[in-house]
Amino acid sequence: MIHTTDNLVLGAGYAGMTAAALLAHEGRDVTVLEAHETLGGCASFFRTGKYSFDVGATTISGMQPHQPAGRVFGHLGLTPQLLKQDPGMIIRRTTSDVVRWADPATWITEAQKHFSGDQAGFWNEQYRLEQRVYDLVGHTHAIPPTSIGELLALAAPSMLANVGLLPGLVRPVDVLMKRYGVDTPAFREFIDEQLLISTQNSAMRAPYLTGAMGLTYPSETYYPIGGMIKPVLQLMRHATSRGASFKFRRSVTSITRRDGRWDVVCANGERYHARNVISSIPIWNMQSLTQDRVQRYFATKASQFNRSWVGLTLYFALDGVPKIPSTYVQLCLDEAIPYVHSGSLFLTISHPDDRDKAPEGHTTVTASTHALASDWDNCSPEMARERKQVIIDAMVGLIKRRMHEFQGMEMLHIEGGTPLTWERYTGRYRGYVGGIPHDVRRPLLTLPPNKTPFDGLYMIGDSAFPGQGTPAVMMGAWNTVQRIFDA
Repeated sequence: MIHTTDNLVLGAGYAGMTAAALLAHEGRDVTVLEAHETLGGCASFFRTGKYSFDVGATTISGMQPHQPAGRVFGHLGLTPQLLKQDPGMIIRRTTSDVVRWADPATWITEAQKHFSGDQAGFWNEQYRLEQRVYDLVGHTHAIPPTSIGELLALAAPSMLANVGLLPGLVRPVDVLMKRYGVDTPAFREFIDEQLLISTQNSAMRAPYLTGAMGLTYPSETYYPIGGMIKPVLQLMRHATSRGASFKFRRSVTSITRRDGRWDVVCANGERYHARNVISSIPIWNMQSLTQDRVQRYFATKASQFNRSWVGLTLYFALDGVPKIPSTYVQLCLDEAIPYVHSGSLFLTISHPDDRDKAPEGHTTVTASTHALASDWDNCSPEMARERKQVIIDAMVGLIKRRMHEFQGMEMLHIEGGTPLTWERYTGRYRGYVGGIPHDVRRPLLTLPPNKTPFDGLYMIGDSAFPGQGTPAVMMGAWNTVQRIFDA
């Protein structure tokens, strides 16, 4: 059976749902195809008995009116049920807790207690850069430029005032650390772990411009009541109320250009003809779904950006409610964990009043960390099960040792996830999650653009500009929709 639509969105994660809601809001014809039975993508959830767990992404940020998530929800007239976290995070080092206060001045005072050098100068520079970046991206959707017209638009006098930001795309964060005299071993270790969970890179490799956005995000960190699925569900309801159509369990098997339209085939045999295809399928997967020139384009992009992190996750419930000032804890390792290529775990602890996550008197916890896909290549099922159990045991041991707030509470329904789990459930190539790391060796403006060279084919999500993170993929979707409106 053949279905026809003007705009076909592939994937119902935050990127796809943002695009669908924005298009439907303006009365555009929209159909969304999702391979799974629910929405959310890497920010989806699963239930075990009476408990609900976020599978991957767990935080909302960028909610100010001039920031990506705030701009999208404000434009659509939606108000997600969010709780601002202050402190935005607790960083539990082996020697002390660093409290990541939301207020910049209070945070700088805290940083000065733990680290030497000109902490005020360094952090004030981060906040200044963050503000300038949001001011820049709020005035254009043509980044990176894909035509002479877009390039000329960036050369307008109002845009030229931001030329001074360009070095921040090719120079790393540690340049600023050295400038302000904060480049000590302890602070570098701290910053590297902060950057890894936000830009997927270290101070030596992360551009200081995007690094500033990653380092300042705990100032505006929000906990979504009911989990990450709730805000994206609001986007879906907004889109459907304005005529958008959603098709779940529709795994795409091919995308081809025919007779001036895109022909998309699903595993169940359904075909969709669309004027525009807006795909949040990662570039590594797109090369296997396309043919000829389009396939060669994505193969080139995949080879240029051939590295992404994979994740290791742990999910469990607590028979109790821990008293802790933030729902987010970065727990630094006190000893190495096999197959973990990070110095910390990131814990998301359900809010005591969140009955969607756990019944009264109980708590759910999601823990995640970084791993390498190569560790799981050619891994037999038996070997994978053995490694998974080793990792679960080590993570549980760390949490029991270091999270004194959990003492006396039984850990229930313990489950783990590996890159093979992510690959099986999300279909993402090699289980890649988190998108393309921001790296001075591959500047941000060279990321795969939202507008491809092929008429009517657009890319959104964490493997297209501007990269990983909920605010980033929402911004990419916003920019893409604006390009479609301009076409």
